[in-house]
Amino acid sequence: MAHNLQPALDDTRTNATFEELMWALSRPGQPRELPAEGFWSLAESLLDRECSFHVANDPSLDLKMAATGARRMPLADADYVFAAIRSAENVEALSRLRVGSLLYPDDAATLFAPARFGSGQQLRLTGPGIKDNVTVSVEGIDPAFWQMRDKAIRYPLGWDLYLIDGKRLLGIPRSTKIEVL
Repeated sequence: MAHNLQPALDDTRTNATFEELMWALSRPGQPRELPAEGFWSLAESLLDRECSFHVANDPSLDLKMAATGARRMPLADADYVFAAIRSAENVEALSRLRVGSLLYPDDAATLFAPARFGSGQQLRLTGPGIKDNVTVSVEGIDPAFWQMRDKAIRYPLGWDLYLIDGKRLLGIPRSTKIEVL
Protein backbone atom coordinates (compact mmCIF):
# COMPACT_ATOMS: atom_id res chain seq x y z
CA MET A 1 0.00 0.00 0.00
CA ALA A 2 1.49 3.30 -1.09
CA HIS A 3 1.07 6.40 1.03
CA ASN A 4 1.09 9.79 -0.57
CA LEU A 5 1.84 12.18 2.28
CA GLN A 6 1.45 15.76 1.21
CA PRO A 7 2.16 18.65 3.55
CA ALA A 8 -0.85 20.56 4.78
CA LEU A 9 -1.26 24.19 3.71
CA ASP A 10 -0.30 25.33 7.23
CA ASP A 11 2.90 23.27 7.04
CA THR A 12 3.78 24.72 3.66
CA ARG A 13 3.22 28.29 4.90
CA THR A 14 5.17 27.89 8.14
CA ASN A 15 8.06 26.18 6.33
CA ALA A 16 8.17 28.99 3.74
CA THR A 17 8.09 31.59 6.53
CA PHE A 18 10.96 29.89 8.35
CA GLU A 19 12.98 29.78 5.13
CA GLU A 20 12.44 33.52 4.59
CA LEU A 21 13.58 34.19 8.17
CA MET A 22 16.83 32.33 7.52
CA TRP A 23 17.44 34.09 4.18
CA ALA A 24 16.74 37.48 5.75
CA LEU A 25 19.51 36.99 8.33
CA SER A 26 21.97 35.55 5.83
CA ARG A 27 21.45 38.52 3.47
CA PRO A 28 21.10 41.52 5.80
CA GLY A 29 19.36 44.55 4.34
CA GLN A 30 17.71 42.65 1.49
CA PRO A 31 13.94 42.61 2.02
CA ARG A 32 12.26 39.20 1.81
CA GLU A 33 8.62 38.44 1.06
CA LEU A 34 6.67 36.45 3.65
CA PRO A 35 3.75 34.18 2.73
CA ALA A 36 1.52 36.04 5.23
CA GLU A 37 1.70 39.36 7.08
CA GLY A 38 2.11 40.10 10.73
CA PHE A 39 3.77 38.77 13.81
CA TRP A 40 1.51 35.72 14.05
CA SER A 41 2.85 34.15 10.85
CA LEU A 42 6.37 34.47 12.28
CA ALA A 43 5.37 33.16 15.69
CA GLU A 44 3.64 30.05 14.35
CA SER A 45 6.85 29.19 12.47
CA LEU A 46 9.10 29.62 15.51
CA LEU A 47 7.23 29.03 18.74
CA ASP A 48 6.83 25.66 20.42
CA ARG A 49 7.03 24.17 23.91
CA GLU A 50 10.81 24.49 24.01
CA CYS A 51 11.02 28.27 23.73
CA SER A 52 9.75 31.43 25.36
CA PHE A 53 8.28 34.69 24.13
CA HIS A 54 7.33 38.19 25.19
CA VAL A 55 4.70 40.35 23.47
CA ALA A 56 4.59 44.04 24.29
CA ASN A 57 1.21 45.79 24.24
CA ASP A 58 -0.87 43.33 22.19
CA PRO A 59 -3.01 41.13 24.48
CA SER A 60 -4.73 39.25 21.63
CA LEU A 61 -1.41 38.30 20.02
CA ASP A 62 -0.06 37.33 23.44
CA LEU A 63 -2.97 34.89 23.93
CA LYS A 64 -2.49 33.37 20.47
CA MET A 65 1.21 32.87 21.11
CA ALA A 66 0.57 31.27 24.49
CA ALA A 67 -1.64 28.71 22.70
CA THR A 68 1.47 27.42 20.86
CA GLY A 69 2.73 25.94 24.13
CA ALA A 70 5.66 28.36 24.32
CA ARG A 71 6.29 29.94 27.71
CA ARG A 72 5.34 33.58 28.31
CA MET A 73 8.32 35.34 29.95
CA PRO A 74 9.37 38.83 31.00
CA LEU A 75 11.14 40.73 28.21
CA ALA A 76 14.61 40.22 29.72
CA ASP A 77 14.20 36.42 29.77
CA ALA A 78 12.40 35.70 26.49
CA ASP A 79 13.83 33.92 23.46
CA TYR A 80 11.56 35.81 21.05
CA VAL A 81 10.40 39.38 21.68
CA PHE A 82 7.64 41.03 19.64
CA ALA A 83 7.59 44.78 20.31
CA ALA A 84 7.29 48.19 18.69
CA ILE A 85 10.32 50.49 18.93
CA ARG A 86 8.54 53.82 18.58
CA SER A 87 9.47 55.62 21.80
CA ALA A 88 12.38 56.18 24.15
CA GLU A 89 10.48 54.13 26.74
CA ASN A 90 10.41 51.15 24.35
CA VAL A 91 14.12 51.56 23.64
CA GLU A 92 14.92 51.61 27.37
CA ALA A 93 12.94 48.40 27.93
CA LEU A 94 14.61 46.66 24.97
CA SER A 95 18.07 47.48 26.35
CA ARG A 96 17.48 44.52 28.69
CA LEU A 97 17.25 41.90 25.92
CA ARG A 98 19.38 38.78 26.44
CA VAL A 99 22.72 38.97 24.62
CA GLY A 100 23.92 35.42 25.34
CA SER A 101 27.29 34.57 26.86
CA LEU A 102 30.72 33.85 25.43
CA LEU A 103 30.11 30.16 26.12
CA TYR A 104 26.57 30.25 24.66
CA PRO A 105 26.16 33.25 22.34
CA ASP A 106 23.13 31.52 20.80
CA ASP A 107 21.31 31.99 24.11
CA ALA A 108 20.48 35.54 22.98
CA ALA A 109 17.05 36.95 22.21
CA THR A 110 15.57 37.61 18.79
CA LEU A 111 13.64 40.85 18.38
CA PHE A 112 10.75 41.37 15.94
CA ALA A 113 9.53 44.93 15.39
CA PRO A 114 7.13 46.65 12.99
CA ALA A 115 8.62 49.26 10.65
CA ARG A 116 8.05 50.86 7.26
CA PHE A 117 10.63 50.45 4.52
CA GLY A 118 11.54 52.97 1.83
CA SER A 119 11.35 56.19 3.85
CA GLY A 120 12.62 57.56 7.15
CA GLN A 121 16.03 57.04 8.75
CA GLN A 122 18.75 55.87 6.37
CA LEU A 123 21.06 53.14 7.63
CA ARG A 124 24.24 51.80 6.07
CA LEU A 125 24.77 48.12 6.83
CA THR A 126 28.11 46.31 6.60
CA GLY A 127 29.28 42.88 7.66
CA PRO A 128 28.93 39.21 6.78
CA GLY A 129 26.44 38.52 3.98
CA ILE A 130 26.79 42.06 2.58
CA LYS A 131 29.01 42.87 -0.39
CA ASP A 132 30.64 46.21 0.47
CA ASN A 133 27.56 47.87 2.08
CA VAL A 134 23.82 48.28 1.66
CA THR A 135 21.72 51.33 2.52
CA VAL A 136 18.15 50.94 3.75
CA SER A 137 15.52 53.47 4.80
CA VAL A 138 13.44 52.58 7.84
CA GLU A 139 10.59 54.51 9.44
CA GLY A 140 8.78 53.77 12.69
CA ILE A 141 11.88 53.09 14.81
CA ASP A 142 12.91 55.56 17.51
CA PRO A 143 16.33 57.01 16.51
CA ALA A 144 17.73 56.21 19.98
CA PHE A 145 17.29 52.50 19.25
CA TRP A 146 20.28 52.40 16.90
CA GLN A 147 22.59 53.88 19.57
CA MET A 148 21.28 51.43 22.16
CA ARG A 149 21.83 48.52 19.74
CA ASP A 150 25.39 49.69 19.07
CA LYS A 151 26.16 49.69 22.80
CA ALA A 152 24.42 46.37 23.50
CA ILE A 153 26.04 44.28 20.78
CA ARG A 154 29.59 43.01 21.12
CA TYR A 155 29.78 40.19 18.59
CA PRO A 156 29.36 37.27 19.19
CA LEU A 157 27.19 38.64 21.99
CA GLY A 158 24.01 40.44 21.04
CA TRP A 159 20.59 39.81 19.57
CA ASP A 160 19.24 39.47 16.07
CA LEU A 161 16.65 41.89 14.73
CA TYR A 162 13.84 41.42 12.24
CA LEU A 163 11.89 44.41 10.96
CA ILE A 164 8.45 43.68 9.51
CA ASP A 165 6.55 45.86 7.03
CA GLY A 166 3.35 44.01 6.12
CA LYS A 167 4.56 40.92 4.24
CA ARG A 168 8.10 42.27 3.86
CA LEU A 169 10.85 41.23 6.23
CA LEU A 170 14.32 42.69 6.81
CA GLY A 171 16.87 40.78 8.89
CA ILE A 172 19.73 42.44 10.75
CA PRO A 173 21.89 39.91 12.60
CA ARG A 174 24.12 40.86 15.52
CA SER A 175 27.17 40.58 13.22
CA THR A 176 25.94 43.52 11.11
CA LYS A 177 27.38 46.96 11.77
CA ILE A 178 24.93 49.85 11.35
CA GLU A 179 25.91 53.40 10.51
CA VAL A 180 23.10 55.94 10.89
CA LEU A 181 23.29 58.38 7.96
